[in-house]
Amino acid sequence: MNSDNKESRSNSGHTTGALCNAFAALAFLAALLPLPASHAGESRGNGPSAPGFIAASGPWVDCNIVTHFKQVRPNLIITVDITETFSGTLDGCYTGTERDVVYKNGTATFHGSGIFTGVVNGQSGTMVMTYEGIVNSQGLASANWILEHGTGGLANLHGQGTFEGTLVALQTSPCTPPDPTVCDGGMFGGTYSGTLHFAP
Repeated sequence: MNSDNKESRSNSGHTTGALCNAFAALAFLAALLPLPASHAGESRGNGPSAPGFIAASGPWVDCNIVTHFKQVRPNLIITVDITETFSGTLDGCYTGTERDVVYKNGTATFHGSGIFTGVVNGQSGTMVMTYEGIVNSQGLASANWILEHGTGGLANLHGQGTFEGTLVALQTSPCTPPDPTVCDGGMFGGTYSGTLHFAP
């Protein structure tokens, strides 16, 4: 973060308030991602009870570290690095980057992508996770995510779903930094749900 950005944040009460709302939005979205063609048929014709499909759910907690901050007219543009612990059906760690745009009215849009490394249904490997969405002026946020491009035991896995969450107290978890005070963008926690499919 450069000195101009620091001065902008310290001299503007509006900026500080908007940042609080922005961090409440990190990692959560309400806008639907367009599904790749390979997933579209699954969402229309199959459900978690179909052969090869798995209903996914569980908790998550993440750490957000601000890497860039810029004010563009009334809007704030923030980039954060995220480390995240998933438990439940998705059992592992996510690392990625997120870009947030916070508007004058306190709402925000954001999108991110990164790598999930862990175990799903007894199979281990890595997958690319992407997400995109919005947060309202009250800081209520939700997200849609997609998992694809797997390796190892997850090479044939595809998944999609939603997650929601809120600001939580600083804490430790298996995949977040051992010193949670470095999470200057806040820590967030919540739950996820979705459908996973191991292709033949």
